[in-house]
Amino acid sequence: MKSRFMKLEVIWKDDDMFELQISVDNGRYSGRTEVYDTKDSLLQFAKSLEGFPNGKENLTHRCGEKDSYAYFEMKFYQIGLTEIVGLQISLEENVATEYREEEKDKLKMELVVEPNAIDKFQKELIELAKTEKGVAEVIGIEKHTNNIK
Repeated sequence: MKSRFMKLEVIWKDDDMFELQISVDNGRYSGRTEVYDTKDSLLQFAKSLEGFPNGKENLTHRCGEKDSYAYFEMKFYQIGLTEIVGLQISLEENVATEYREEEKDKLKMELVVEPNAIDKFQKELIELAKTEKGVAEVIGIEKHTNNIK
């Protein structure tokens, strides 16, 4: 069985911000980048994720800036009328693009997760944001078809 996951890990911090290493794998595609975030921003998102979907269409959190130095985005959304949740992940490598735009690697992929995995991730994310250390990881499941409805 292939692993399917998204992992956020604090790898550096100072008084104003911390650096996260984001690692992802959906069984077919995988990637990694490093981005900066703040305690308040991540904590606010983590709290909004409680009980998702809980009537919410989607929730998105972004770090960094697209087509700049580094970028990370995670977007949670309900898939149709199922209990299953999609997690769209966008990563951009942490390199400057002032010389050649083509040198920057980018990845956009979907991870399919069950609500209980989001609950566990949400608790880990709150702890990570509060302490500015540790790991928060969400585990995905295998897609049964390419077009879940």
